[in-house]
Amino acid sequence: MARTTASIRKDELIIAALLSNSSLRAASAACGICETQIRKRLKDPAFKEKYDSERRELLQQNTTVLQGHVSKAISTIAGVMNSKTASEQTKLNAAEAIIRNSLKLTEQTEILERLDKLEKSLK
Repeated sequence: MARTTASIRKDELIIAALLSNSSLRAASAACGICETQIRKRLKDPAFKEKYDSERRELLQQNTTVLQGHVSKAISTIAGVMNSKTASEQTKLNAAEAIIRNSLKLTEQTEILERLDKLEKSLK
C-alpha cells in the first residue's frame, strides 16, 4: 500500500519530535500525536529503520562537534593540573581525569583496531 504525503509528513514529525525530546511523552506533546500512535509507529520495521538511521546521523553530527572541542578540553584540564594557584586536590582531580580518559581512549582505539582487523579477515 502506497504511503500518502500526509502519512509521510506525520512520520517526519514523529521522528523530529523523538530526536529533539527526552521522552516519548514529551515527543508526543511536541508533535501533537498521541503516545499510542508513536509506539505503534516504532513497532513498524520501516519506520524504526528510518528513525534509527536519523538518530545515528544526529549522533554522528554531535560526535563531530564534540571532537572539535577535545583539544581545548585537554589543554584546559592540563592547565588546571599545572596551575600554580589551584589546590592540590584540584590538580590531583585534573591529573586523574587525564589518566582515566587517556586509558579509555587507548582501550577504545585498540578495540576498534581489533574489530577492523577481524572484519577484514572475514571478507
